[in-house]
Amino acid sequence: MKSKFSVDFFSDERYEYVTAEISYEGQILCQISQDKGKSNMLIEFFHEQRVLAKQPKMKFFVNDFLLLIEGVKNDLATYR
Repeated sequence: MKSKFSVDFFSDERYEYVTAEISYEGQILCQISQDKGKSNMLIEFFHEQRVLAKQPKMKFFVNDFLLLIEGVKNDLATYR
């Protein structure tokens, strides 16, 4: 089964280290940054950041989201 989540890793002048942007069905959901350290990563929600012609219903299984967050957290830690 294909995930409706997507993850983009990026770096720009707003962040000191690589940051991850998580989208759900093309809609930006949140960003995770490690600027406060590997053990103090921050998550910031942006569900209204991108306006799509058809807005997805932001409803998904908690366990799927937690597994994704944990994987992103582990991946980000390797970029530091």
